[in-house]
Amino acid sequence: MNRKRLLVIATEGETDAEFYKKVLSTIKLNNDGINFNFDKIDFICAQGISGFAKKIPNKFKNKFATVKFANYEKIVCLCYDLDVFSLEQKPPVDRDKLENDLKAIGVDQVIHIKADKTIEDFFLIDIEGIKRFLRLPRRYKLPNKSGLELLKQMFKDASKTYFKGERVSGLVDALDICLILTKICKQLSVLCNELGYKCSGDKCKRNNH
Repeated sequence: MNRKRLLVIATEGETDAEFYKKVLSTIKLNNDGINFNFDKIDFICAQGISGFAKKIPNKFKNKFATVKFANYEKIVCLCYDLDVFSLEQKPPVDRDKLENDLKAIGVDQVIHIKADKTIEDFFLIDIEGIKRFLRLPRRYKLPNKSGLELLKQMFKDASKTYFKGERVSGLVDALDICLILTKICKQLSVLCNELGYKCSGDKCKRNNH
């Protein structure tokens, strides 16, 4: 008897989770609506990268290391920013230890989606979508910043505040996810493979009009 399959996507914040939910639906659409190679997909949130080490294993254990999911093959997809790992200071998470901790409580496989450098860099691929969402004037001049700091400044210029990780109502829906997928294909390829889609890196490009 074949085991069922469970995918748990672990994110730093609520905005990240909302983004990856939209990513999943867009990937499926770009693959002609073929069902994912999973019986169940769920999300857990660490409320910050510093919470990954303890919160992710604890939340997984409480929710999925149960009798209900005893017959499931369990895959965890860790989604996080790379910027905090490129600093000289000690990284906030020992990723090898985290993998071992997850496998110790029943996870069969751990995959990684690494946002280079931050997930805000992913959002900013659709800079025009963000400008429209913030109702910034057409002649708005972009500040000489990048990534998270650029997005924060754009929100500030629109008399709003961007808090990393916290859900911003309407932001993800305002983004052209298909456009973004064409630029982050390599980062997402490990996820697409697990979803059961054999892609040469051209399907999202083909569907981006």
